[in-house]
Amino acid sequence: MSENEGEVNSSINNDKENNDILSLFEDLTSRMTQALSQNQMQTHTTNDSSAAQIVIKLDGSNYPLWSQIVEMYISGKDKLGYINGDLPRPLSTDPGFQKWRTENAIEKGCLINSMDTSLIANFIRFPTAKIVWDSISTTYFDGSDTSQVYGLKRQVTNVKQNGGSIEKYYNDLQRLWIEIDFRRPNPMVCQIDIQKYNPIIQEDRVYVFLDGLDDRLDKI
Repeated sequence: MSENEGEVNSSINNDKENNDILSLFEDLTSRMTQALSQNQMQTHTTNDSSAAQIVIKLDGSNYPLWSQIVEMYISGKDKLGYINGDLPRPLSTDPGFQKWRTENAIEKGCLINSMDTSLIANFIRFPTAKIVWDSISTTYFDGSDTSQVYGLKRQVTNVKQNGGSIEKYYNDLQRLWIEIDFRRPNPMVCQIDIQKYNPIIQEDRVYVFLDGLDDRLDKI
């Protein structure tokens, strides 16, 4: 192969890599916009109880994520009243007491079974699912979303590609942005204003995404 042919092939390969990266970036940008819009339209998702699963264990450091998953799971079974107080304990003479006691035990079991084994002894003796839920909140939630948002935004500024795949880098950022949107939802109620505001947020996040890409992608 001549020197000129080698240069041509190298140029073709570089162009292909650049096109692949640009195509991937366009796809990620589109996914950012879609995810942001979906998250601002609803703050909670109700799943069918047969499909929902508590996929993580409370370990003392992951309360924000754990509480969202557990609340979604219990809400999907239409049993949220057992942890938010809407279904208080009836009198033992009430005809519905037996049913309440059984269902309360089931929901308390859901909470206990979703904990790390080292934490179970701290909450197992509480009589109701609501007391267990409230005690966990008191133990692991600092009472303010402000500090949580501050911590999440600091994490966003520290996330970089660092030689990893663009997909993983994007997913790491998107996970943090979803949590921020949940803790600081858009206060707007007018759909027209929301539609105007979303592209601004999306554009700011694209800038953050670009800033964290590896240096080799600067020219692109």
